Amino acid sequence: MPSLKPYIETLIQGDRHLTSSETEAAFTEILKGADEIQVSSLLTLLRARGETPTEIAGMVRAMNNACNSVHIPNDAKLLDIVGTGGDGADTINISTASVVLAAACGCTVAKAGNRSVSSACGSADVLESLGVKVALPPEAVTKCVESCGIAFMFAPVNHPAMRHVAPVRKRLGVRTCFNILGPMTNAAKAQRAVIGVFQENLEDLMAGALKEIGRVDHAVVIHGVGLDEISPLGPATIVEIKNVAPKGEIRKYEETKYTFDPLDVGIPRCKVEDLRGGGPEENAEEFRKVLLGGDHTNAKRDAVVLNAGVGCYVYGMADSIPEGIQLARQVLNSGKANDKLQEWIACSNAIDVE
Repeated sequence: MPSLKPYIETLIQGDRHLTSSETEAAFTEILKGADEIQVSSLLTLLRARGETPTEIAGMVRAMNNACNSVHIPNDAKLLDIVGTGGDGADTINISTASVVLAAACGCTVAKAGNRSVSSACGSADVLESLGVKVALPPEAVTKCVESCGIAFMFAPVNHPAMRHVAPVRKRLGVRTCFNILGPMTNAAKAQRAVIGVFQENLEDLMAGALKEIGRVDHAVVIHGVGLDEISPLGPATIVEIKNVAPKGEIRKYEETKYTFDPLDVGIPRCKVEDLRGGGPEENAEEFRKVLLGGDHTNAKRDAVVLNAGVGCYVYGMADSIPEGIQLARQVLNSGKANDKLQEWIACSNAIDVE
């Protein structure tokens, strides 16, 4: 069994961080099933030293190489709206509902997700309760995207090597870099992404890693008030990266950092209790209600409109975040989001899985 000892020694010496190729090599071994004591030592040292964007980029490359990829023909433009989790707020599944709304707005969506890890209800849990077939193999995900413009990629199907890491993470019981790798390892290589983080200091780390990996064309990394997404609770800080290189050339990114306040688009403040959900059945019921047509609104609908609006902006359906939010609101009120949900449920169940 290959040893992680050289990387552990480097981090103990403390003279430098690991290079991208070193973390890629180390995490390639971890994902094959390296010694658990060495894995926990390496993860703890990385956390104690503070992971760098370069180190994170190497980890993401290792995960992408070990991934069961989803191939969408013709380099289709794909969107994912995803959070790191870990905010402890137990809200409804805002990012999952927002991808349905974004798909209804015309974005093609490849949503990555999993069962609950740190919350009462994960994206896979709520979608399963709604009737979406979540554990589709890669070729069935491709068919689902082509048929209805939205599909779900279930982490255990696309990242089976993570089973080697799960016991170590569970027994360690502290946050490790694996908590933030999921949103950057979309199995369909989504080039447009809205990524929510539970701590503001993770924004620059993840934006830096995304730039080094060079897979996205337009992405935002968002930290809301106490949540891993934008919400009516208060202003959100946003780090935006956009590829400005001509098509076919190596991606070159422009980065901007700013604050966005939902009050500026007429969305009033709420309390975290107004966004709270529960287990899969309760969240599925809230999910259905949130996506119903009609011009009524509440904090949950507002939160979904905000996130879908940002998604529409990075996808290119709107020229600004406020315009994206306006589009999302119109589509939500029209009832098209509810129609898209029903279409997705039917489509995911109609696909033959061999």
